Formats: sequence, C-alpha cells, structure tokens
Amino acid sequence: MLLIAHRGGTDSFPELTIDAARHSLNSGAHYVELDIRFAKDGVPVISHDNNALKLFGNPARIADLTAEQFVSLRYVCKDHYHPHTLEDVLVSGIAPILFHVKEGGDRLVRILDIIRIHGYEDKVVMGVTTSGDVSDVKAFNDKIKVLAFAPSRKQITEFIDTDADIIRLWEEWLDEDLVRLVQASGKQVWVMSGSSAKGTVGYTTSDHILSWKRMGVDGILVDKIEQAKPLL
Repeated sequence: MLLIAHRGGTDSFPELTIDAARHSLNSGAHYVELDIRFAKDGVPVISHDNNALKLFGNPARIADLTAEQFVSLRYVCKDHYHPHTLEDVLVSGIAPILFHVKEGGDRLVRILDIIRIHGYEDKVVMGVTTSGDVSDVKAFNDKIKVLAFAPSRKQITEFIDTDADIIRLWEEWLDEDLVRLVQASGKQVWVMSGSSAKGTVGYTTSDHILSWKRMGVDGILVDKIEQAKPLL
C-alpha cells in the first residue's frame, strides 16, 4: 500500500513547503501531494486554500495576489518559511508528486507545459476533479498518471468510465464492495484519510489503516508519514 503525504506532510515542517515534502519522502512516503492554484498574473502556485488567511494570516484571495506577492507571504506557524510557485517545486527536484489541480479547465495545459519543460511528466500523478480534465491530461500525454478526485460518492461511476488511472475515495465512503468495484475497472483506489465534516482530514487511526490494507486499498493520503509507515 502506497503512502501519499497529504499537503506534503506535516510531521516537522509547515504544510505545502518543499522542506515538508522532502522530509516526507525521506521518511518513506511514496508520493507527496501538493495543491496548485493560480496567482493574479497567471502563475501556478502551491496553495490548498483559495485565500491566505489560515496559513499566512492574510485574508487576501490567492487569485488577487501576484506570484511575487504570494511568495512574499510568511507562514504564521514559522515565519521564516514562505510559500512556493509550481516552478520552485520542480526546480527543487523533489519527486514523485501528486499534484491536486484546484483550478483546471483551460488553465490545465499551462500546468502541463511547465511540468514538461522541467522533465517531470514521468514523476507526477495529476489529480483532477472533472472528467474533462482527465481527458485533457491524457490528450497531452497518455503516459501521465491521472487521479480522479471525485467530488461526491455518486460521481465515482462517472470517473470509472474515464481514462483515470486512480480513483480517490474518502474514508467515510469506504467499504469492500466499493473498493472491488473500482479495482474491477482496472483502476487503483487511493483513500483520503479523515473527514472534512469533522475537521480531521489527513488523520485517522491505526486500526483504519490496517483494515484498508486488508481490503487491498492501493494507497492512502495521510499527514504524518512517520506514524503510518510502520503499519505497512
């Protein structure tokens, strides 16, 4: 079962930083997950939220900041850390990466072009939220792996019918029948641990991880790689 460091992992460093990602990979993560949005000037940047309040104490929307303004922000938890652009991450050499594309559609090709320039097409999984984005990634390069972040349980079948390689399921959706359904279509199952409703995304129990392993789940997204690794 693969370990994917949710938001780069949060064992020892601020989330979505290069240091967090490197630490997670060195601790046994098979992939690190990083989220992509766009700054005001069209530059792809690494951000989960659509605003800078939670991590940086600034209420500005990411889309209202230039890339220069975005990277000048400082983390509230450790103010010597700053956020990154997509190119910062690719230049750093960390890999492999699951990119969660928060804003796809017409902008997706911009992301893919940058990934190609930096020679990362075989080092990424592209995580998208629409069937159209699945098709666009595969049209760009059908060898790039694609993960479908199905927005709801009822949309899983829609993504099973696409060329996605992996389907992300939430922990609260999980049962053996659903895992078998997805895997019977030739796709992997990666589980997002925790619950958005309960505010526990990225965190789960050891018993849950062991039960998913018994189910044959292919990968799990968790925050603390060092705690999950011994369970595998």
